[in-house]
Amino acid sequence: MKFFKILFVIVLMFGNSAIFAQSNKKVEDLLVDAKKQFSNKNYSAAIKTANQILAVDAVNKDAHLFLADVYEKLDSTDLEIFHLNKAGELGREWEVVFRLGEAYFKKGDFPEALRYYNIYTDYKFIPVKQQFLLACKMANCKFEMYSINNSGQLNSGKGEYWPTVSADGKRVVFNRTSKESVTQTNTEVYMALPDSVMWQIARPVNDSIVFDNVGIQRLGEGERILFFTVCNRPDGMGDCDIYFLKFEDGKWGNPVNAGDLVNSGQWEGQPTFSTESRFLYFSSDRNGGNGNKDIWRAELTGFSDIGQPQWKTPENLGSMVNTSGNEISPFMYDDKHYFFFASDGHPGMGGMDLFAADADKQGNLLNMKNLGYPINTHYDDDALTLNYICDTTYFSSSRQTEKGMEIFAFNIDRGLATTPVAYVRVKVKDMVTKKPVKVEVKLESQPFKASRFQSQATDEKGEALFFVMLNRNYAFTVAEPGYLYTSKFINQNIANSISEPEILESELQPIEIGAEVQLYNIYFETDSFRILPQSEPELQNVVTFLKNNTKLKIEIQGHTDSSGNSENNKLLSENRAKSVVDYLVKNGIAVNRLTFRGYGDKVPIASNETPEGRMLNRRTTVKILE
Repeated sequence: MKFFKILFVIVLMFGNSAIFAQSNKKVEDLLVDAKKQFSNKNYSAAIKTANQILAVDAVNKDAHLFLADVYEKLDSTDLEIFHLNKAGELGREWEVVFRLGEAYFKKGDFPEALRYYNIYTDYKFIPVKQQFLLACKMANCKFEMYSINNSGQLNSGKGEYWPTVSADGKRVVFNRTSKESVTQTNTEVYMALPDSVMWQIARPVNDSIVFDNVGIQRLGEGERILFFTVCNRPDGMGDCDIYFLKFEDGKWGNPVNAGDLVNSGQWEGQPTFSTESRFLYFSSDRNGGNGNKDIWRAELTGFSDIGQPQWKTPENLGSMVNTSGNEISPFMYDDKHYFFFASDGHPGMGGMDLFAADADKQGNLLNMKNLGYPINTHYDDDALTLNYICDTTYFSSSRQTEKGMEIFAFNIDRGLATTPVAYVRVKVKDMVTKKPVKVEVKLESQPFKASRFQSQATDEKGEALFFVMLNRNYAFTVAEPGYLYTSKFINQNIANSISEPEILESELQPIEIGAEVQLYNIYFETDSFRILPQSEPELQNVVTFLKNNTKLKIEIQGHTDSSGNSENNKLLSENRAKSVVDYLVKNGIAVNRLTFRGYGDKVPIASNETPEGRMLNRRTTVKILE
C-alpha cells in the first residue's frame, strides 16, 4: 500500500512538471508573438497577446515590462506607469526604477519623477552616458518645481516677459501682452507682490502706462526711478526709446524720454541700471556697433535742475560681448559683480542663450561663459534678473512654446546646478591643397532632434566655433559641391572655454574614384538590419549628396567590430548595407547607381581592443566607384 502511495506522488509530480513545462512554453510562444506584433506596429494585437500571458501567469514580469514598452510607444503614460509598478512589485530592478522616473517626468509629475531619480542614484553601475542624463533630468525636475513654486500668478498664458526684481525681493515688475485686435498688440507694465506661498495676482503699475511694445528692465536709484522702453511715441527719437518714471508723492509720474545721448534715431531698448557704478546698460542697433543689436552703456553723472538725467557719451561693450548677431537684455548684478545678457551670435544651444561675465568695479567685463543647461534650452531664453538678496532668479523663456514667452524662476540657495559646457572649433580645409575652405558646417546632436541643430559658415580661415554639452554625441557634417560628403563624430568630455576650445580638423576630399566617407550616424536595431528613425538626417544627407552629383555610382559598405561570430558579422553587415541601399532607392536614387557589400569585421580602421576603437569600426561607408 505504501508503495502505491509513493508511486502516486511520483506520477503526480511528473504530471505537474509536464503541465508546468507546457504552461511555460505557451507563455514563451505568446511573448514571441507579442514582440513580432509590436515590431510590425500592430500595437492592439500586441496588447491583446500580452494580456493573454497575464491571464495564464498574472505575475509575469516580462509581460508587464512588455506592456510598459507598448504604452510608452503609444504615449499612454498612466498605463505605462501601472505596468512598471507591477513589474517593480515582482522584484525592483534598477531599470524599472529609472523608467518610472522617466514616465513621471514625461507626465509632468516632477516631484514623483525626482523621487525615483533619487532612488536610482543608489545604483552603483550607472553607465556614464546615463549619469549625465540623470543629472540633467534631476536638475530639470528641480527647475520645474521651483518655477511652479516661485512664479505663482505671474504667468497668465497671454505672454509675460522682462521680469524685474526689487532690491528687497518683495516685488516683481514685468510686461504682459494683450491682443487689442488682429493687428494691434498692447503691452502693460505689471507689478506682483508675494504672499506666504506664491505671487499674488499681478496688478498694472499705472493704468496710464499702456504703450505699444513696452520693454521694462529694472529699478534703480533706490527704486524711485524706473527705466523702460517705449516704442512709437510722438516724442521719441527712433523706433523705440528709453524712458524713465519717477516715484514721487506716493505714485508713479509720467514717462520722460532719457535724452538724446542715450537715445538715437535707431532702436534702443531693454535698459538695466547699475546702481554701484551708475551705468545704464542697454541694447541698440545704432551705428558703430558690431552687428545687429549690440549692448552699450552710458554713465549717469547726475540730474539737471528739472530732473533730467545727465549722461556721458555711450560706449559699445566691445567684441567680447557683441557679435554680428543680436545681444540683448543686459543685467548687472552689483553685489556679486556679475553681468548677464542674451545672445544669438555666440555659440549656444539654439535661439537666444543666456551668458554671464565677471565685472570689476569699473564695469569692465571678463571671463564670459554660457550658463548651460537647464537655464538655456533649444528655445529662446533671455531677460535674466536676480534680486539683491541673491535668493531668486527670474528669466523669460519660450520653452513652453504653446504659451509663448513665460517667466520662470529658481532659487539659487536651493541649488539648481547648471551643466558644464564646452566649445569646439571646427577647422575645414581641402585635403589636397591644404587650404581653408569656406563652407556651411552643420552640428547635429545625437540622437537627432529638430530642435538640436546648429549651422554656421566657416570664416576666411575655414573655422567655425560651436557650443556643445559634455558627454553628448554630436555629428559635424559638411556637404559642399565638388567634395565628398563628410561626417565627423565627437563626444566632448572636458569642459573648456571660448578662448581655449577643443579643435576638430576636417579635411574635405575632392570627389574621385576610390574616395570614401565613414558614416557613424546610421543606426540599426541591436542584431538587426532594421534602420532606426534617428538615422533619417544622415541618410537624407547622402540622398542630397547623390542628387547633387548625378553621375556618381557608389558602393554602400557595412562594417562591424570583432565582437561575436565572424560569419554572422559578415551577414549582418551585408543586410545592413542593403537596407541603406533600399532607403536610397525609395528616396529617388536610381538603383543602377548603387551596389552594396558587407565586410563584417575584416576591414577595421581602429583597434578592436578598446571600446573607442570598436565604436569606430561599427560604421557604414560610402565609396565612389565611378
